[in-house]
Amino acid sequence: MSRSTDTDVRVGVFHPGTQHSHETALAFQQAGALAWYATSIFYDPRRWPYNVVKFLPPGARGRLEYEFKRRHHPDIDPSLVRTFGVWEWVERLSMRAGLRMMEHHANEWGNRQFGHQVAALAARTSVDAIWGFDTSSLAAFDDVRGRGIRCILDQTVGHPRVWNRILTEERCLVGPDFDPYPLPYPEADMQRAEREMELADRIVCGSTFVRDTLVESGVKAEKTCVIPYGVPEGAFSGRETPADREGLRVLFVGHFGLRKGAWYLLEAMRRLSHLRGLTLTIVGKQTVPDRFFAPFGDRIRRVSHVSRNEVRQVYQNADVFVLPSLFEGSAITVFEALSSGLPVVTTPNAGSVVRDGVDGFVVPIRDAGALADRIATLYEDRRLRAEMAMQARARALEFPWRRHHQELVRWLSSWAN
Repeated sequence: MSRSTDTDVRVGVFHPGTQHSHETALAFQQAGALAWYATSIFYDPRRWPYNVVKFLPPGARGRLEYEFKRRHHPDIDPSLVRTFGVWEWVERLSMRAGLRMMEHHANEWGNRQFGHQVAALAARTSVDAIWGFDTSSLAAFDDVRGRGIRCILDQTVGHPRVWNRILTEERCLVGPDFDPYPLPYPEADMQRAEREMELADRIVCGSTFVRDTLVESGVKAEKTCVIPYGVPEGAFSGRETPADREGLRVLFVGHFGLRKGAWYLLEAMRRLSHLRGLTLTIVGKQTVPDRFFAPFGDRIRRVSHVSRNEVRQVYQNADVFVLPSLFEGSAITVFEALSSGLPVVTTPNAGSVVRDGVDGFVVPIRDAGALADRIATLYEDRRLRAEMAMQARARALEFPWRRHHQELVRWLSSWAN
């Protein structure tokens, strides 16, 4: 599972959930530097409680196996995995049941207890560094202070104070009735996030947008570095031949709501209602009230969920991917769209690797006019669309997870030594 050591540093990676922590752990495992990977849930069909799934009826078994496999990576050595804590289970179940208050408390309490357990693990395994993720690393970082263990924070989203500012502005612009779901961070949560950043020796960001929000909020730039994410090699592919149909099929994948710029995408679609054959497919959770979709009829198709096995086909069936996000870290869906050969229309705040005018367009946030203009350009100019599709695919090939792994190891080795 591992190879000869590329760095002398021994690192423990931890996350009570997943995000891209599997890839981080795998990077250091492949370099022979991973001491352990700590998480709450890691699927192993040979162990309790996963080994009882085989006795369930086929339908229930299939659903549970699909859910569990999201918490698994086939290339991570099981002997390096440490699992503890039941609060992640409580949080997941609360989220599925719509119990937001219970979900919040389970997340908050669980992260704290998980962090204490990670610190104890670090103390008894003689690691040089621990690598945690935002909102779940404070307790661990605090507990290992003074023990000579370096703390690295993987900041997956922008600074919470910047989000609060954007959200306040947005409520004034679009009104309180459009997607009531997103809430501002409470002051106590922001202070915890800032303390987490303060305790970190270094902060790794997935995009320049994330780094810029940290610097704007008082984090020293020299404490940060930017290492872009990636996509699995071979998981997505472009169409063999460009689509020759009339019209344009626009795709959005993700949580369709205020934070992702949903209001501006709907407004752009309204302005382009005269374009024959222009459609929008939305895949993912949606918290915008139904009445905002009523004027569009069948021009907008909404799909709440597709399995990972179906996602590839979703991208294949589209012509253009649009993500007018107001606040991100670095949206993995953009990498997937580029890898599928889709021109991408997005914003700087999406934290993407899209090059304006090359493999898509980058427009200012909250600019429905610019958004509509770029979509119209891709609708009218099929030659440009085909060129951008080729560039998009080539751009994605520059960012396999393998590159992310190599950059993580190279950065840690150069910094720690």
